[in-house]
Order: sequence, then C-alpha cells, then structure tokens
Amino acid sequence: MRQLGTIISNGIKDFHPVYFAMVMATSIVSIAFEAMAFSYIAKILFLLNLVFYSILCTILAARLLLFRSNIIADLRIFPRAWLYLTFVVGTNTIGTQLVIFQHATALASLLWLIALISWIICIYFILSGLILMRKKTVRKMMNGATLLIIVSTVSIALLGLRLLDATAIHAAYAYFAAWIFWASGFALYLFIVPLIIDRLFFKPLEPGDWEAPYWICMGAPAIITLTGSEFVMHMPAVPEWEDIREITLWITILAWVIGTSWIPYQVFMDIRQLTTVNVAGRVPLWIKTFPWSRLAFGRRHYFYDPSSWSRVFPIGMYTACTLSLAKATGSASLGIIPQYWGWFALLIWSLTLIGTVRSVISLR
Repeated sequence: MRQLGTIISNGIKDFHPVYFAMVMATSIVSIAFEAMAFSYIAKILFLLNLVFYSILCTILAARLLLFRSNIIADLRIFPRAWLYLTFVVGTNTIGTQLVIFQHATALASLLWLIALISWIICIYFILSGLILMRKKTVRKMMNGATLLIIVSTVSIALLGLRLLDATAIHAAYAYFAAWIFWASGFALYLFIVPLIIDRLFFKPLEPGDWEAPYWICMGAPAIITLTGSEFVMHMPAVPEWEDIREITLWITILAWVIGTSWIPYQVFMDIRQLTTVNVAGRVPLWIKTFPWSRLAFGRRHYFYDPSSWSRVFPIGMYTACTLSLAKATGSASLGIIPQYWGWFALLIWSLTLIGTVRSVISLR
C-alpha cells in the first residue's frame, strides 16, 4: 500500500501537461469523424475524451495543490514552458466537442475562459524567458513543440468562433477579436517555421533526432486552415466584412498548401526513424509493413513515449481542416482526400492509445 502511495505521489509530482496532447488528438479525430458522417465513432471518441480530460485535470489540479513550486519551476524553463500550452489546446478542443455534440455552450464558454487565462500565463512566462536568453540559444531550442504557441493561439479563435455561432452572437467586435487571434497565429507561424526549417534541412539530422512534435509543422497550418474555413463560412454577412473574408480565404488556402507540402517529408522521416532506431540486425517484416506498429507492439522494438500524441493531433487536424476547406470553397474533389486520410488518423490514434496503456501498466 505504501509503495502504491509512493507511485501515485511521484506520478503527480512528475506529471507534465504534455499528456494533454492525448486530449488534443482524441478531440480532433472525433471532430473529423463527425464531419465524415461517422457519428457513432465520433461520439465514442468524445465520451472517451471526457474521461481522459477529467483524469488529467484531476492530476494537474493535485499537482498544482501539492507541488506548485514544481509547476513554477517548469514554467521558468523556456523549452518546458510552451509544453503547458497543450492544456490550452486540449481545453479548447474539448470545448469545441461540447458545442458540437452536446450544444453545452455554457460549459464550453467556461472552458474557453480557463484556456484564455492559461494561455496568458504561459505566454507571460515564455516571453519572460525569451527576453532573458541570447538569440543564438533561442534558435538552438526551437523544435516542433515550439509551434504549440501557434496552435494554442489559433485554438482560442476556433472555440471562440464556434461559441459565437452556437449562441447566435453576431457582434462584429467579437468576430474581429477572434480573427485577430487567428491572424496572429498565422503571422507567428511564418516567423517561427523558418527557424525550424533551418534546423531540419540545413543541420545534420540523424534518425534519432527526429521527434513526433515536428509533425506540428503540418498541424499548425492545419488548425489555421480549419479556423480560417470556419471564419469564411460564419463571418457576418455585411459588406464591411467582404474584403476580410476574401483575405481570410486566400490565407486559409495558402495554409492548407503549406500543411500539405509537409506531409511527404514527415511520413518519410517517421518511416526512417521507426525502421532504424533501436533496430539491431534485419528489420522485422511487421515493422517494414507498417512502421507505426512499434508505437503499440513488440518487446525490444516498442517505441512509445508521451510525445507520440503530437503526431496524432496533426494527422487528425489535417482530416478535419480539409473537410472544412472543401465545404468553404464548395470543392467536392477536395473532400475525397480526408475520406481515406481520416482512417489513417484513427489507426495511428489507436496504436498510440495502446502504447499509452502499455506505458501506464509498466509503471505499476
């Protein structure tokens, strides 16, 4: 009993909100399958996500109560501070699910407010750390997880827009405030992603250096595309907004093209890593057949860690954003892509969940 208590205490003490990437991933795969008209699958994922979110929030609240100094220490470490933004995105995406599946706008509004306050706190610590660091040091620390700054910013606009539409609040200032968050996210992406491109393409990169969070290079423009498409479809139908709507549409299309262009490289790097890292001798046939199987299966070849959820969110988001863009532009051919990609997203989600369960069981 004492040993169990120690395990629980250490689990709370060492808990990090990066686990909220599981909520992010489950939310967007659920939303994507609802858009694909597979409501049964979407609602099962929604119910599972309520469980995931409740458990993780309970652990985070316990850590805040019992180990507040550890959280403050994390926030003061520059590369760890932005990982707390997974809580912001997870809260906003589950709020979006509540609007879609339950029309629970009051609860979703509360979650949006919590996410906004959390975003402000995280950005404060990130900017404080940025000011105190040298430019060269900051460049070295840039990685895929850095793009959570963009994803979290745009997620505030996404849930805000959903709430405005669901509550029939058509105040121009509210839409404009949400639009500013969205546009800021796109501007930040254009500023940050060249630093990551420099690291990926112009510096030596071994298979072991590739990390799942680099998938956010595609996930960030994907959420920009999803939110931009929602703006195009739900902006106030008044002449004053026509120019903004046109600009939004073209930025949204550009973001989708950028996101799409990342996919071949990311798939290649995943395959390269999963078929070489910690694989001695000949690569087993089951790994060659589907390298992502290592996320869930194998003894020596088991290859899961919590950051693996950072891969699932962009894959699911690409499905959802492409469906939304197809709807916004009226392009039926564009809607064909996610009908296949969505099942790939669900498969990767399933393998990552199995890997998570294995990891939790091994801690006992």
